[in-house]
Amino acid sequence: MPSQSTRIVYIAGYGRSGSTLLDIALGQHPAVVGAGEITSLTRHVWSHNEYCACSHPIRDCAVWSTVLQEWSKGWDSTLMSEYCALQQKFEGLPMFMKVFCGVGLGKQFAPYALHTKRLFDAMLSCSGRQMIVDSSKLPGRAMALAQIPGIDMRVIHLVRDGRGVAWSLLKGYERDEKSGLQKEIKPKSVFRTALRWSIVNLAVEYLLRKLGPQKVMRVRYEDFASNPVEIMREIGTFLELDLTEIGSTLQNGRPIGPGHQVAGNRLRMNASIALNKDEAWRTRMPAGQQVSFQRLGGWMLRRYGYL
Repeated sequence: MPSQSTRIVYIAGYGRSGSTLLDIALGQHPAVVGAGEITSLTRHVWSHNEYCACSHPIRDCAVWSTVLQEWSKGWDSTLMSEYCALQQKFEGLPMFMKVFCGVGLGKQFAPYALHTKRLFDAMLSCSGRQMIVDSSKLPGRAMALAQIPGIDMRVIHLVRDGRGVAWSLLKGYERDEKSGLQKEIKPKSVFRTALRWSIVNLAVEYLLRKLGPQKVMRVRYEDFASNPVEIMREIGTFLELDLTEIGSTLQNGRPIGPGHQVAGNRLRMNASIALNKDEAWRTRMPAGQQVSFQRLGGWMLRRYGYL
């Protein structure tokens, strides 16, 4: 197992903001494991045998089956269920209140920290790479990871115009496991999205205050889609990686291929993916729904330069 600090790139933010695409893009670098939403691996992906981006059920995936075998070595069969319970306890927004109020994390945080780092180290050991991208998005999980000794984490706060997020979430999808939809996705109201988009992004901003600007950078999805060369250069400087070639590939419209991302957007199941700004909401989203979002989330839209 690696003895040095375990390097994690954590993509935080709200859903439908391009985290899966950024995960796949960063995973093109030979030193990086683009792993998808790692929190879901032990919560439901493994137990339900859901699909990896390689198009195989997770238990038939040569990569993840090896990682989980390494992770569970020396532990009994209850490890997965017990760890999942620890995730429920420490990866939600209440984690922020504990850190903010200076409340102790309790005795159960030690096994959570132990098994989380063991899982990351198993991923690095089995892949032979040096850095992991975790696009779980949950700000509570990012705060929890920041408390684990031996983890060197950088956070990318990925933001997308909330009106585009709301438009995307207005559409429902039937369950289609092979296409990456493990359950039915029901439409979400504009009001619900505006409220949750604002709260989650504010929570991620608190990470910057807590961890410092050297550990957190903000990226707007629209800027990434419009000028991937420049944004990948900035991310590369932040992560101390040369991402120039990946930025050029995206800028020229050449497709990239997913690796072994777990959970995340269904586009990870495509054999090749091209960068798409996707601003159809500007012409297709009814003006009344846009105004409804702005009434609740307008101040945050202004904060990120969208108004």
